[in-house]
Amino acid sequence: MNRLILSKEIEIKTYDIDAAGHVNNVVYIKWLEDLRGLLYRNIFDFPKIVESGYYPVVTHTSIKYIRQIKLFDNLEGVVELISERHGMLFLSFELKNESSLFAKAEQKCVMMNLRLGKMVKDYTQFRL
Repeated sequence: MNRLILSKEIEIKTYDIDAAGHVNNVVYIKWLEDLRGLLYRNIFDFPKIVESGYYPVVTHTSIKYIRQIKLFDNLEGVVELISERHGMLFLSFELKNESSLFAKAEQKCVMMNLRLGKMVKDYTQFRL
């Protein structure tokens, strides 16, 4: 699988802000989920995956918070498919704008056969 980079504008909602006046940490995970979904829709036939009893699962997430994100910050999310090895997808993320990098993250994901409870090592059947 070739490297792939996608991005989207992220709108910061009032309910994303916590009592300290910045984006709550759990919101970052939601944004990673949105970005990962964008990536999956570009490389997989996602409806076919779900209909066939498979589902992509995150096995590891790490986030480095660099700067606070506040309500009126402009924000772009970037996801990159770094590699696929041994049935695992390695993704990297950036939350940034034209002047600042706010956070960097990495995830490892696998495709699970939900009926068997086992990881799928070959993604070819699901690719677009």
